[in-house]
Amino acid sequence: MTTTSEPRLGFWINDADNHFNEPPDCFERYIDPQQADLAIRSVTGPDGREMQLFAGKPSKFFSGQVTFSPEELANLLGDTSNIGTGRGRVPREEGEPELAVIPGMLLNRLNPLKGLSDEERRAFVSEFRHRSEAFGNRDLRLALMDEQGIDKALMFPAAAHDIEFEFADNIPALYANIRAFNRWMHEEVGYVAERRMFLPPYIALADPDLAIAELERVMADGATMIQIKSGHAHGGVDNPFGGRSPADPLYDRFWSIVNEAELRLTVHLGGTDYQKYGADWSEDPETVFGDFDAFQWMMYWGDRPAMELTAGLILGNFFGRFPNIKVCLSEMGTVWVPYTMRKMDHAFMMGRSAKWSESGRLERRPSEIFREHFIVAPYPEENVQRVVAEVGIEPIVFGSDFPHGEGLAFPDQYVGAQLSSFSEEDQRRIMRDNLEAFLAPALR
Repeated sequence: MTTTSEPRLGFWINDADNHFNEPPDCFERYIDPQQADLAIRSVTGPDGREMQLFAGKPSKFFSGQVTFSPEELANLLGDTSNIGTGRGRVPREEGEPELAVIPGMLLNRLNPLKGLSDEERRAFVSEFRHRSEAFGNRDLRLALMDEQGIDKALMFPAAAHDIEFEFADNIPALYANIRAFNRWMHEEVGYVAERRMFLPPYIALADPDLAIAELERVMADGATMIQIKSGHAHGGVDNPFGGRSPADPLYDRFWSIVNEAELRLTVHLGGTDYQKYGADWSEDPETVFGDFDAFQWMMYWGDRPAMELTAGLILGNFFGRFPNIKVCLSEMGTVWVPYTMRKMDHAFMMGRSAKWSESGRLERRPSEIFREHFIVAPYPEENVQRVVAEVGIEPIVFGSDFPHGEGLAFPDQYVGAQLSSFSEEDQRRIMRDNLEAFLAPALR
């Protein structure tokens, strides 16, 4: 740590789910010149609103969330005229910095605006509006981390979360933009900044050879961890709207390099094509996240991709082949974890075979493999005690989701709000030590 101030908790926080805002022109500036026509770029649409073009085509992904209505927010928070509703950017006075949402404004119990007077609420909004430059500025962000009591943080820029969804049928554009994105990350922030901010370069598995080339490129630039999409991997050029298991031996050379280098693997919530399975349930398979109905949101956003990725890796004997790889699942919650552990263990005890295992079996219970190889960050308002009772304390890490509207404005308040029933030792394990152990190879 470079700061000399004392953290309010008595120890510094490590955050497994934080976010860094990339500039909208990063793809245009860092893409290979001969592929400039493939770059993701932001333009002003006919209606005057900013929109993204992907290799010249409008984005297919709509992320507007159905959260609180203006009436519901007013009932919860009082006067919301100065903070927006989650359906648009926060209103601002002329000359003030732009701001999409206020951190925590979409939470319920842990909403930092709850209970404030209108004057206090306006002051709070103004404070974060003027802090917002730090959301995409390396040095200002390190200083803000000091104020928040955060030592180290995994930081996920937004663009990587939907890039494979947008470019599913355009593999050259997919890898050209991934290279540009990772170059921006390395050149302007750093994959590891001051041994405190960790930005995992993104790698798609759509083409094993191109994936290896990008892996070797980011490793040469000092990457200590990588990020892949949630759920199944891309189906490849011959099956762009299908999928493969990331544990498929097709990728063994890629994972052997990761394993040998002891790179950490991260996965973050983002757009997938899981809604295609809705065709079997009278749902429109072309619907995207912003228009999901309740059934689609429940079945195809977050939990199922996380469950399938976890089960696919463990039951595909991935860790039997690559024992040095450890995985962080960020912003996918933990309510699915106890159920997944029980079902995997049940399959194991019934003698069900493990794919890609020479003996046909796993050497240990899947839940034991999970505790050794995974860490997961509960959502800010989830019941942590319930998950720990089922899977133990070892895989649980803190994730603030800052500065998103459903994230925590003040990360250190999480202990009193959600972890008060835990011992001081276990509070520290969740808030710091478990992620510190995960990051150990990256700090050598």
